[in-house]
Amino acid sequence: MNRREFLQTSGALIVSAFPEVGFSQGKPNLVPGELDSWIAVMPDGGVKAFFGKMDMGQALDIAVAQIVADELDVGFDRVEVLMGDTATSCNQGGASGSTGVSNGARLLRRAAAEARRVLVESASKKLDVPVSELKTENGTVSGAGKKATYAELVGGRYFNHAVKWNGQTGNGMDIGVPAKPKPPAEYKVVGKPLPRRDVAWKVFGTDDFVTDVRVKGMVHARVIRPPRAACKVRGVDESSIKGIPGAQVVRERDFVAVVAPREWDAVRAAQQLKVDWHMLDAPFPEMGRLYDHIRAAKVVKREEPVKRGSFTNAAKVIEAE
Repeated sequence: MNRREFLQTSGALIVSAFPEVGFSQGKPNLVPGELDSWIAVMPDGGVKAFFGKMDMGQALDIAVAQIVADELDVGFDRVEVLMGDTATSCNQGGASGSTGVSNGARLLRRAAAEARRVLVESASKKLDVPVSELKTENGTVSGAGKKATYAELVGGRYFNHAVKWNGQTGNGMDIGVPAKPKPPAEYKVVGKPLPRRDVAWKVFGTDDFVTDVRVKGMVHARVIRPPRAACKVRGVDESSIKGIPGAQVVRERDFVAVVAPREWDAVRAAQQLKVDWHMLDAPFPEMGRLYDHIRAAKVVKREEPVKRGSFTNAAKVIEAE
């Protein structure tokens, strides 16, 4: 079953085998503060990781699967990464090609480490073996001649375990857990060259791209561009697209767009919409004064002091502005 099916399972069918570690009936909410929003152990012991960012072709799912596999001590081939749908994963912000692993996958690392900790505590109670004598390997907790698989401990059920969430959505989202992630020296999968999982379906077109997504009530949009930079909107003649079924104008100050239930109607509306653009006079300085104009512009950003080290022993010093 997929994440949606997993979360929509009737509470009456979720039976707690080990209530003392927090498993109970009912579906937990899809919120960052629930461990179930990040990690699920399926009935066969396989693991689903719910990643709240999008891949831009750099195969983020491989990196996330490696991290989760190492932290949970399961086989890499047993980890499936689901992403790109806020109905199944917490919204961790944009595609973030540059921070997909360093920022986005960091939360999955902590969630996987916490899931392993919870599983070990569950196994300790089930097997009557101290946590200190237990170890995890290949989806199994063992010690003192006894063992229990992840599937036996929680497979197909919810953790119902809270994690600390910083209350932010998007790129600023973060979670904290009692468990400590493994040191890099203990990793067995992270860093290894593994085949991508997205090449075949992209080549053969057997899976969905973003343009294939269809949801109830969805509309298509087109942004209306001005004839040149530095234009303001005097007015929009919405009657110019009244003959196009369902077409509507979206305007926020000088931003104008059209939406329609059918993509081609959105395209036609964008072509037909009449916008009265006011072109600003001399909005930019002459090319010869452009550098000074940019240097004198008001800074709108977060600034941090530059930390300068000692370059006395450097073979070569290069400075640039």
